[in-house]
Amino acid sequence: MSKATVFYKLPGRKEIVKKTGIINPVLKPISFVDIIDDVFLFSPYNSGNLAYEIQLKSDIDKFEIIGYSPNSKMNYDSKAEFVAKTTKAIDTMQQTSSISKVVLARCFKQKIDYELDINSYFLNLCLNYPNSFVYAVSSAVTGTWIAATPEIFLRTNYQTIETIALAGTMLNNSKQNWGNKEIDEQHQVEIFIEAIAAQNLIETLSQLGPTDLITGHLKHLYTHYTFKYNDATIANFVKDLNPTPAVGGLPKQNAIDFINENENLERKFYTGFVGIMTKSETNLYVNLRCMELFKNHINLYAGCGITKKSNAEAEWLETKNKLKTLGNYLP
Repeated sequence: MSKATVFYKLPGRKEIVKKTGIINPVLKPISFVDIIDDVFLFSPYNSGNLAYEIQLKSDIDKFEIIGYSPNSKMNYDSKAEFVAKTTKAIDTMQQTSSISKVVLARCFKQKIDYELDINSYFLNLCLNYPNSFVYAVSSAVTGTWIAATPEIFLRTNYQTIETIALAGTMLNNSKQNWGNKEIDEQHQVEIFIEAIAAQNLIETLSQLGPTDLITGHLKHLYTHYTFKYNDATIANFVKDLNPTPAVGGLPKQNAIDFINENENLERKFYTGFVGIMTKSETNLYVNLRCMELFKNHINLYAGCGITKKSNAEAEWLETKNKLKTLGNYLP
């Protein structure tokens, strides 16, 4: 067990929580029963229902960097490289029915020659993304990460379960209507969520959408689901849901296999889930619009959902727009 620092703010709420904590260095299945302490959960990509647990302890005023992410060998795609991978994915889907959607990600390295003031940067993200889950976390186990993510992974008040189907991205000020590509992509995610709810015998109480979700300078298509809470099967529901089609693809395992073979990127915590669990509620989010902090640079992550109707150049532009979520607010 070692020390951690956690800042977070939930979407639509004003309270900013600033805590020190103790992190368990072992990935554990999350449990929705016998919750004693408030726990911050941080799960790597494609980890099912496993996450690192940080038991939150004392209030603090200032963010402390406990550890930087280790300098691993990272692939930073050029535009030509990313477009080539995207084109391969489109061609694969046009030639075979084994994959209907795949999400490819890339990492952008930005050098910094100054010490980032995480306290003011975090506050700036909270002000500019009031409807996102904004967090900063640092420990020797995880390194230091910061994000403003718009996508609910799972919320529960132990009476109901909430999740969303999210797909499609365009600039908030765009006058364009959603195209068939985005509408089809969104519908595939809806089908996936409804199927795993049925598979886990979880009753759907409501479905709202699809409609627009606005997050800062971007907007997305999303559908909100509410399910009846099922204590016996929720852990399996989480395992089946993660990674969601919004960050992996469909069919789930075929898309993951394509990513493993072609993406050439260690996603680490990008597109895993992150959030807070208390005695009264759980709020988990897909770890999007995030960055990883090093001593002399940051890694910014972004991805795009690709279908056979995609345009490779447009997908590259989509990742550039997503990178601006955090990049625009750097000094």
